[in-house]
Amino acid sequence: MKTALESLLVMEIGDSVAGAYVGKLFADYGSEVHVSRDGHDSVANPFFDGSKHVGDVNVAAQADVVIQSSSNDPLDSLFEPQHSRQVVLRISPFASQGPYSNWRSTDLVDAAIAGHLRLSGDPQREPLNGVPDIVHMAAGVTGFIGALAALMTLARTGQGQVVETSHQEVIAALHQFSLLRYTHNGAILNRMGNRYSGPGTPIGGYECADGWIGLAISQSDQMERLLEVAGLTALLERDDVETIYDVMTNQELLDGALIPFLKTQRRDQLVELFQALRLPVAPISTVDDLFEDPHLQERDFWQLDSHGTQIPGPPFQMSKHGWRLGPKNRTGTFPSGNESLDELTDGPLTGFRIVDMTRVWAGPLAARILADLGAEVLMAEVPWTRTPLEVPQSYAESTHFFPDDDAGEQPWNRTGFHNKYANNKLSMVVELDKQEGRDFFVQILPKVDVVIENYAPRVMPNFGLDEITLRTHNPDLTYVTMPGYGRSGPNKDWVAYGPTIDGHAGHTWLTGYQDEIPWKCGIAWPDPTAGLHAAAATLVALLDRQCCGLTGQTVEVAQAETAINMIGQHLVAAQINETPRRWGNRRPGRAPQGVYRCSGHDRWIAIAVIDDASWKSLCEITGWTDLSQLSVKERWQRHDEIDERLSSFTAEHEDRSLMKALQAAGVPAGAVFDAGNVVNDPQLESVEFFVPLAHPEAGTHVWPRFAARLSLTPATMRRHAATMGEHNDYAALELAEIEPAHYTTLLETGVVRTTPPE
Repeated sequence: MKTALESLLVMEIGDSVAGAYVGKLFADYGSEVHVSRDGHDSVANPFFDGSKHVGDVNVAAQADVVIQSSSNDPLDSLFEPQHSRQVVLRISPFASQGPYSNWRSTDLVDAAIAGHLRLSGDPQREPLNGVPDIVHMAAGVTGFIGALAALMTLARTGQGQVVETSHQEVIAALHQFSLLRYTHNGAILNRMGNRYSGPGTPIGGYECADGWIGLAISQSDQMERLLEVAGLTALLERDDVETIYDVMTNQELLDGALIPFLKTQRRDQLVELFQALRLPVAPISTVDDLFEDPHLQERDFWQLDSHGTQIPGPPFQMSKHGWRLGPKNRTGTFPSGNESLDELTDGPLTGFRIVDMTRVWAGPLAARILADLGAEVLMAEVPWTRTPLEVPQSYAESTHFFPDDDAGEQPWNRTGFHNKYANNKLSMVVELDKQEGRDFFVQILPKVDVVIENYAPRVMPNFGLDEITLRTHNPDLTYVTMPGYGRSGPNKDWVAYGPTIDGHAGHTWLTGYQDEIPWKCGIAWPDPTAGLHAAAATLVALLDRQCCGLTGQTVEVAQAETAINMIGQHLVAAQINETPRRWGNRRPGRAPQGVYRCSGHDRWIAIAVIDDASWKSLCEITGWTDLSQLSVKERWQRHDEIDERLSSFTAEHEDRSLMKALQAAGVPAGAVFDAGNVVNDPQLESVEFFVPLAHPEAGTHVWPRFAARLSLTPATMRRHAATMGEHNDYAALELAEIEPAHYTTLLETGVVRTTPPE
């Protein structure tokens, strides 16, 4: 059967990684994609272009979708729709309106202004950029979601529209908890060393006797097992330790004992032991490790292009929608219905119902995006996934997740960590480990379009809720699963968290100060990028259903494979050129580029010279008349000298004032914003990026909206995060149509709940 994307003609214009990745996703999943970069080859790479028609043919006038993007500069002239059914996607560093609309940027500057750069690196050194271009790859997936949402509107109403997103909005939306710590408590999260910048320890990279591992111990029971196997239980007997949370929140205390132990252990043996104990751990892979990884080989992940280059396989797999390399030609015409735009009041997915069984970050983010786009998303929560009945004050004060650092009488309803991704959603709470709970759950399914979960592969079958069982209750159901390593292969049952996959998927190996050890990024990129891809995959499945009658699809989003796609262009370049080096904040082809200290405590600015014009402008501002004629090759050779002079100059200036002066002169520059700067940023304010929502238990706070703006059917922020079990009645009496007397019994026996278990 044909799929929805196979009927699309897509035109890609521009020179950005973000736009190139959108085009790749359309092409690899079936669309006919033409690309014209007007002489710009900065993103020419077999990873991006293997399935596209690359040349001088411009089909923009008749295309179903036009992707217009720019990597460093504002869009020169905005491409306008050429016919009423056309979807136009625009991606640029900043929105086309607002005080930064004419600014220039790079991935380093983007990360600075959006608040991510402050989270990575040594607290005694300059902040550290993550994997090159990963922020633009995330912008590409977001743009893909926006375009798919517009195509859903087209399929329902026959009307195309303009979709806009910016690097800044995308990255600002992908903070996990650094912004909510500020909005809830005024707390500023800064970089914390070679680790994931957040609560708890050990969450980061650790050296073993013969390599590196990534650990992500985030739960008290995991910490108990770690202390036992490492022989460190004596830490719990210290006078300054009252609960195990005191160990988990004291990095110096634990690392002082753990690091010497790990350095005596062999990496592979340690990974095997820790995984057997259900502890989240993974090796930190080199580029060569990835190509030789037994798990990826068993899953046939690597694909050969026509030149014999190994290309990462699909970021998500679909049971009735293929993925393959090689240029496609469209078949047929994209269909459309006759619904009115007035019927899509909540967004393009108005009328769709989704059951969200996900936890932590990646899955809840995916479901939250679908909710923002108009779907009714009902969280099917198990009772123990929010917080315990009582939260230690030490945990509240170390995480800053609770308003005013007060967990209150209902901490499960006050935690911003949960509420951020529960906005726009409904909540039912049911104990699925009891037969009565499972019976209740399956009675809802006939009225559901999508079930999404991110459990380990064994969990749903153990509940008796595998996809075959679910489809006996609803044959048309779209089932989305998000296992860390997929549902096959030797690692399928591994405990997998974003901070461990980060290293296993190669991100950590590509990150670090110049020619030094591998370094963990301050956010666990595999989490949000998996969430973005899962949202996109769900939209593809729903378009297949809407347009082609393809129902009952299964979507598998293996977080590790999605993460590898995020560095796909670097893996391909490593085969064509040479193994990538860790450059710190530098970037070959740009000189100088770096992060430089400004006046004030821990204030910094990212500066990137991307052409001769920006170099001459920088020299005018700094007064370096003796250097203004240096070529890029000469600047690269003298990078150390230039960095010293530039650091002396920036140290005398306030970060934001200098940022504005450099941008006015055409030099890409961005102050290294902290969470407070991001929340109060005038550019984000100009596009109404933060939306206030009043919660009955947690109070009023602002939250980031979905980062793409649709001109006709925008995403909406409709309601605060549901309190625990707030919609049990709706789920039981209206959706499951349970008899009231039986529902009362479920409440009395605790199968359906509004509080965590004791």
